[in-house]
Order: sequence, then structure tokens, then C-alpha cells
Amino acid sequence: MKFERRAKKMFFVKEINAKEDLKLMDDIVRHENEVFGDASVGRWNIKPFAKYGKVFVVVKSNMAEGKEEELVSAVEVLPSFEPGTAYIYGVSTVPMYERQGHMKRLLEYTMEYLCKIGITNIELTVSVENVRAQEIYGKLGFEAVEELENEYGENVNRYLMRYTGKNTLIIK
Repeated sequence: MKFERRAKKMFFVKEINAKEDLKLMDDIVRHENEVFGDASVGRWNIKPFAKYGKVFVVVKSNMAEGKEEELVSAVEVLPSFEPGTAYIYGVSTVPMYERQGHMKRLLEYTMEYLCKIGITNIELTVSVENVRAQEIYGKLGFEAVEELENEYGENVNRYLMRYTGKNTLIIK
């Protein structure tokens, strides 16, 4: 999936390859360490996420300038032992690219991919204080189904949000 924002800047979604995309995996870890701190996917986990789950990113292509791809947004997906279910672990956008629609496009791509392979139940958690993300997830058909107390430590509550195949996936 490719889309353009402004002339000469090409953004596209790609699946991370655990053997080939080492720099992008390092970029994801660095970025998530800044954004999520201890909840980051981490250096030791990003490769298994890419190898046994899925890691999708939006990158900015700088090939015309002779530069490598630049990380814009990332999402990690884990399969579940529950048939037809997956868990989205991390969703983030590099600060300079926030509020430009990249996260929403990446989530739409990820959800469409999962639905195509028969995964119609998708879960994620979000901070109870992150209203902006909750609104985006809600527009994509996720519903808050439970408040998880102390999910990432004492007084770190999160909402469990769930998308089911019953919710209409609307991609704009």
C-alpha cells in the first residue's frame, strides 16, 4: 500500500523481515524506548515479533536522495491461541509524523491483512488517559470491553479494546 503526502515524499506500508530489516528493527526499538519506556517491545523481543508474529511499519522512502527508509509508524501483532484472534502489542508514530494519519492508515492496513487471513477478533490495550488513541480505535470499530487494573504496574490501568468481524471495517 503506497500513499503520498506532499510532493516528492513517498510513504508506504511494509512488513518487517526479521533477517533483512535490522536497521528498521533497531529504529523501532529506539523509538519505542522513548515513547513506551519499560513497556517497549525491546531489543530482545522485536526479532521474535517479526519472525513469529507480524511487524508492520509505515516508512518514508528516501531512495531518490540516496538515503535509507525512515521509520514513521510501527505496529506489532501477536497471534493468539484462540482461533481467529490476534493481539496488537504496540502502536506508535515518530513524533515528527504524528497527526498526519499514518497510524490510522497503518492500523487499517493491519486490520485488513488480519481479516484476509481469517483473523476477525483483534484486541489491543490502551492507556485510560490516551483519549486520542481511544477515539482512533473507536472509529476503526474497536470497542472498550474491560478496564484492566494495574496492567503494566501499580496504578497503570488500561482499556482492553476489541474489534470483531461483526464490527464493519471502514477504510477511508
